[in-house]
Amino acid sequence: MNANAARANRGEAMPLDQMENTVLDRSDFGSTQDYSTEATEMRETRAPAAMIQLSRARAIARARHADLLKFRRTWGGAINDPAEDGKADEARPAVKPIDRAAVYPKSHILHFSVLATLVLFEGLANAYFFSKGSDLGLLGGWLQAITVSFTNVIAAFFLIGFIGLRHMSNRNKPVIAALAAVGVGVTVAALGLLNLTAAHFRDLLELNAATLALGGAETTGTVLTPVLDARANPFNLQTLEALLLFILGSTFAAIAAYKGRTFDDAIPGYGGVSRRLDAASRDLEKALETGWKDAKKLSAPELEELVEAKALLDEICQDLAGPGHRR
Repeated sequence: MNANAARANRGEAMPLDQMENTVLDRSDFGSTQDYSTEATEMRETRAPAAMIQLSRARAIARARHADLLKFRRTWGGAINDPAEDGKADEARPAVKPIDRAAVYPKSHILHFSVLATLVLFEGLANAYFFSKGSDLGLLGGWLQAITVSFTNVIAAFFLIGFIGLRHMSNRNKPVIAALAAVGVGVTVAALGLLNLTAAHFRDLLELNAATLALGGAETTGTVLTPVLDARANPFNLQTLEALLLFILGSTFAAIAAYKGRTFDDAIPGYGGVSRRLDAASRDLEKALETGWKDAKKLSAPELEELVEAKALLDEICQDLAGPGHRR
């Protein structure tokens, strides 16, 4: 056993001048990739902050762009991706990709404002109608009316418009589209019954008040069961106020359903993918602006990165405008 081995066994440190030269292998650190080219480019970098920002923005934008193109090819995962199945070179794919840009509002403030207006206006309009049957007078009528109006508008917005009609738009998901159609039909029937019940309740309140004023009590009990009356004689409305109440509730439900349908793109998920790509393209545009400000002092590799990023941004803008703009 030599002296170095003896020192090692005793736990003593080996003198530096006696240590053997050791060559480290990249595989010892879990990486075999050669970064010599990247290192050379980094040594030539003259605007590191701008280039790092540009590289990050370009990578995110490229990934978001790929997500959008895949969503169009697969209709949001409804079919297999032809590109991944090796069918990208076929002249006519089995299913035509989405050939339009996503349609969605820039802001949802208007939609929420319309919903709030519908609920409040219907509640105010019907507060007087329901006030006769409440011990709290106008306040009680308002509470009843706002409850009916809120249920009517919100159910129409979410169940019919936002969920039902939008999921019916993706013809490549027949099972989900069929379930959505059934859900829309059930919700329409339920809201129709709700508005008819409210109208019959208004009729029963009027008849009950008139009967009590005349000293009778024949219809007093029926005011507690407007649902049964609506099911037995759904369109047997006897007062103008009841008819107006039914028309008003049905109209507001239709408006709310339309707002739910236009709250986002008709194909679920398409608007979200497009918005994420739009946000990534804006970040890429800002990074490009920062890079172009220092274009005179940039090196050749840095200028090439700017040109490539500009080409990617142009391609993204064309795809966001719709596939038809690329023809």
